[in-house]
Amino acid sequence: MKKANVLIVDDSRSALFAVKTLLNHADIHTVTASDALQGQEALKKEQFDLVITDVDMPNLNGLDFCKWIKSNPETAHIPVIVLSSLDTDIDIENGFRVGADAYVPKRLANKELIPHIESVMDKCTFVKDKTILVVEDSKTIQMATKQGLEDAGFKVVLADDGQHALDIIDDVAPDILLTDLNMPRVDGNELCRRLFNTDKYEFLPIVVMSSLGDKSMMRRLIRDGVAAFIVKPFNVDMLVVTMEKLLSDHFQRMLEERERLIHEQKLTIGFIASLVNVLEARDKYTSGHSEAVTRFAIAIGRELGFKDQDINRLQIAASLHDIGKIGIRDNVLLKPGKLTMDEFKHIQTHTVIIQNILKPLPGMEDVLVAASSHHERWDGTGYPNGLKGEDIPLFGRIIAVADVFHALTGDRPYRDGMSSEKALQVISDGVGSHFCPTVAAAFFRYIKTLKNDNLT
Repeated sequence: MKKANVLIVDDSRSALFAVKTLLNHADIHTVTASDALQGQEALKKEQFDLVITDVDMPNLNGLDFCKWIKSNPETAHIPVIVLSSLDTDIDIENGFRVGADAYVPKRLANKELIPHIESVMDKCTFVKDKTILVVEDSKTIQMATKQGLEDAGFKVVLADDGQHALDIIDDVAPDILLTDLNMPRVDGNELCRRLFNTDKYEFLPIVVMSSLGDKSMMRRLIRDGVAAFIVKPFNVDMLVVTMEKLLSDHFQRMLEERERLIHEQKLTIGFIASLVNVLEARDKYTSGHSEAVTRFAIAIGRELGFKDQDINRLQIAASLHDIGKIGIRDNVLLKPGKLTMDEFKHIQTHTVIIQNILKPLPGMEDVLVAASSHHERWDGTGYPNGLKGEDIPLFGRIIAVADVFHALTGDRPYRDGMSSEKALQVISDGVGSHFCPTVAAAFFRYIKTLKNDNLT
């Protein structure tokens, strides 16, 4: 977590000490204030990344203190966590009503405060360094707006009118568009209309700035989807607050959507994992194969420097790489001898069947491509699509090495498994023809870290 400067406000010396100690152990710098009035003075003198405040305090209570922070243009961007012994539903609702970003009961502070701080700081990090495309024909307003937004941490790109904005928007890829209404060539009204009618930008937050004389048009634009409007002349600090609020709301929606997708995916993967168990129960000789291939694939991914997110996707793809065999006939899948040409062609269809299984599932596109390409070969002679070299998805190339190694070392009805040394030689001999050289090299690096009894 990024080291933060946090103001803690509480009239209880023991509570101040406890929270300060908790945060310091998490490598967070802290400043303390014994009441809200001292907190106000501290905020006037120093920059803080976060305020943590009690509610029940003399002179000025924590809720009014939070309201003051959020209504002051110079401090409105600072997130506030209310930490209080008052933790009924009404208390928590009151905290959020005055603008608190989180509400943590004191009895749960040891367990929940640091995670809430991390969440709030992640949200702030998301907001900063975002790009705003400012569309304005007045150079004076352009410069004032640019200065204020850049001082708040935003990246700003300027466009002189709507047509200029349309010309550069794909290259800029803004997170928010701020536009005037009255401009030459394409005005703000037409710019909004065109963007709302495109799939790419229909959900782009747009803030319109104009004079009071455009009220009727403003109302219509809000109905059409404009996120907010600002009346000229405006306070740049309030403009910054508006931008941060829009991005914060957008970030929260993203988190909620991500959690929903993760939940759906867990259910889906759990169901498919059950299918894998059914598949391996059909053939005692391949029991545990998917688990072993997954273990090797993850090890290769780590050798290649994959981040955790990529490792997770690779893990899913590897665990499902043979799920298509659930559609292969028993007399072929379980045949104890050599397959005929027709039987081999039939078993090859498992890479197509897996596509039919995974294609309807949302968020599984990369897994589908990876799992269905593990029989492609580096020289282009593999199946199902005859892909060659780096046209083969990297996950597929990784699973190919892991799959072949474990298959060679495992017993089959018609042969005993190879020794690890012989299987490694087969992999080595196949580098540049069957296997990707980079992936094979990563696999061999991993193997060197193991003892022989851990290879299978």
